[in-house]
Amino acid sequence: MNFSFQYSAERATTVKRVLMRQGVSHRLLTKLFAANAVFLNGEPTENQPVIHGDKVRFELPPSAAVTISDGALTIVQELDDWLIVNKPVGLASVPGPSSPDDSLLNRAAGYLAAAGIDGPQPAIMTRLDRDTSGLVLIAKHIFAQGKLDQAGDSGLTKQYQAVVSGTIDPAVGTITLPLAKAADGIHREVAEGGQVAITDYAVAATHDGLSLVNIVLQTGRTHQIRVHFAAIGHPLVGDPLYGEATSAYGHQLLQASGLTFTDPFTGLTHSYHLAAPADWPAFLQA
Repeated sequence: MNFSFQYSAERATTVKRVLMRQGVSHRLLTKLFAANAVFLNGEPTENQPVIHGDKVRFELPPSAAVTISDGALTIVQELDDWLIVNKPVGLASVPGPSSPDDSLLNRAAGYLAAAGIDGPQPAIMTRLDRDTSGLVLIAKHIFAQGKLDQAGDSGLTKQYQAVVSGTIDPAVGTITLPLAKAADGIHREVAEGGQVAITDYAVAATHDGLSLVNIVLQTGRTHQIRVHFAAIGHPLVGDPLYGEATSAYGHQLLQASGLTFTDPFTGLTHSYHLAAPADWPAFLQA
């Protein structure tokens, strides 16, 4: 993949400064120069002077770091530098001990490889737990990853929906309970002195002892939604860690239902929303 920029200021600068102003990170710069993948007016270059009218270009070197998987990928929208996908339950966001070669990241790499990209290096920008479904933003390449990370006005926001047990009172509120890793190293628990964790919620529907809740996180702690609602006596339906698994589901009913971000390449803001999954309780479909 190639990216080029024409320098238009009157004052001279350097190749490195041109690329950094375009959002190229120090880490990527080091990789690009090591691979001799930076060019000034079509010629390989190091950190040379740049004057008005010069063109600086770089090529992302291919990488074999991400194993390619041909597993299914449900794409909500594809943009020039991004994939917005709907992750299914049971698929890890990134490779791990239980799924080293087939995660959402591996499938994204497979999709990009099939599109003709050599040695793709996608990056998961909004990671979800294995058994949480919903919207995930994926950068197609490491330049996009770094550019969004550096963007102070990316407007990246996420909304969630969950089905919890019982009727929550009040119906709109904020849960502020600090969280820490439990002794078993797997669970998280409410603990004095833990990390600050804040969850905003609003009940959208209640029926037959269950509630559909819309959720926005002010902080992003591991298992935050699941622990917070269990702590106030309303665990997520089907949650095997913090509630009770059910024969109907066997996983928590939690979905990343909304995603908004501003593309740092175009300045355009994109918003996405998912309806409740078809296999959630029938009253939600009404």
